[in-house]
Amino acid sequence: MATKLRVVGVLLLVVGGGLGAFALTSGRGGARGEPTCRMQVKDRVITGAYKSYGLKDCVVPMWLAKTVFRNGTDGRITKLKFRYKLGEYADWTSWHQYEAVDPTQTVVDLYHPILSSACAKLTSRAPAEIQMECEYLDPAGKKQEIQETKQITLLGRHEFVFSDLTAEERTAAFQDFDTYSPLLAAWVSRQDDPVSRLASMANKKAGGVGASTDDESCIKVMKELYDIMRTIRISYQHPQALADPSMSYDVKLVQSLQYPRDTIQKRSGTCIDLAILYAALLNSVNITPYLVSMDGHCFPIGQTPSGRLIPVEATGVGDGGAKSMNFAQAIESGMKTWNKVNENGRFNLVNLRECWVNGVSNPELEPLPADILEKWGVVALVDGADEGGERRQVGPTPPPPPPPQSIAGQWVYSITAPNGMVAQGQFQIAMQGNQVALIATSAYQMQGPDGMMHQFTERNDFTGTLTGQMLVVTCNNAVYTMDGMQVPPQGLPLRMTMAVAADGRSMRGQVVNSMGMMAGITAQR
Repeated sequence: MATKLRVVGVLLLVVGGGLGAFALTSGRGGARGEPTCRMQVKDRVITGAYKSYGLKDCVVPMWLAKTVFRNGTDGRITKLKFRYKLGEYADWTSWHQYEAVDPTQTVVDLYHPILSSACAKLTSRAPAEIQMECEYLDPAGKKQEIQETKQITLLGRHEFVFSDLTAEERTAAFQDFDTYSPLLAAWVSRQDDPVSRLASMANKKAGGVGASTDDESCIKVMKELYDIMRTIRISYQHPQALADPSMSYDVKLVQSLQYPRDTIQKRSGTCIDLAILYAALLNSVNITPYLVSMDGHCFPIGQTPSGRLIPVEATGVGDGGAKSMNFAQAIESGMKTWNKVNENGRFNLVNLRECWVNGVSNPELEPLPADILEKWGVVALVDGADEGGERRQVGPTPPPPPPPQSIAGQWVYSITAPNGMVAQGQFQIAMQGNQVALIATSAYQMQGPDGMMHQFTERNDFTGTLTGQMLVVTCNNAVYTMDGMQVPPQGLPLRMTMAVAADGRSMRGQVVNSMGMMAGITAQR
């Protein structure tokens, strides 16, 4: 029975069970006695994050095609293999091989293309074709071949989509519209000379203090980074496509994103562009940067050496004029928004350094002259500010927020699957500093591949961090049983992100598996 559970058609986070439960599907199409083979594709490629597609363990599941093969015959199929090609942008892969597929079993094969750097040079959309070839030996030992081709679109290097879920797959949860927010890290330049030079200018104005030394020095540098954006007169630009002035973008639309160098040159950008620039400046002076993606808005956060989060409303730079916010006001506005989204849970916190480490890399950008900031007039504005021409005095900086309450102890969680089914279980949480060890357990009944009801138990071991009020943990180890017998867990790793309420008594967020299936989750003490 355990063998039948190893290969499944559709991985679900919850189907009448806990965090890792899954369902077997009978496949689509084809009469009894025939195998079926269907290729599904993502219809758009985000070329600005093209390096992420080739990694199976990227922080976001970035497969481009998925082939579902079901053995509908009465005999064993052997030597099953697949390979793929994406036009001129990715050559044929090596064969993905499966030795044997028994009757009723389903294989799900994922295509992670290693895309060429030509993707990063696309300034507009381009069509491309995904080709799939499948070969296998049928139960009689005869070789069979299948080919399938589908067309997709490569977006221009500045274009970004927020979710890979279709309208039918999404629930009302904000996170379903924002599955790709970790890919914003590809636009936050880690090493780009214009950004590094501008950050160095700000750090010099802060007295050259080490931002990673203590909270006071860190906040002083954060203030100078914000003020230098005001000094060079960077302004917020509302997208023309949106009629609602209270929103900076619509997650259902394709967004055009600027790299930090673009925003410096143009001296304007949307809320995301300004947040990306400020986050890149933070990273350049060794302040841990975050982005908060929420309904129609995005803002940056800097983390102090003690681990406290300082949200900043980057759109407050306002062309450096009288209507712009000083740094104290920008923090006050950012904190207000941060508290609001922590109450409703409709946001994603993007840990940029974690995303970089886990596969979201910057694309190659064209080399710029060493004196590009001089040519753009940036240095002249900064030098003029030294004489008081552009510099504006700012008010006192508010103290950083208090550290988060401990979440250690016993919790009860409730998880809602994409199909609407709800299940419950328990969390046992231990903490050391901001490091978190979370054990999720549950017991439930679920229909097995034999059509009978079986008793399942599962234990999922998560580890991660609590940063501010945001819990981010990952599960790579799990133990599942069916009727007392251990069975292989499916869909690992699981990644859970939850916002902790201000009183520390409840949490809400989402959990996603390696196939990109997502479910909402809440927990109470």
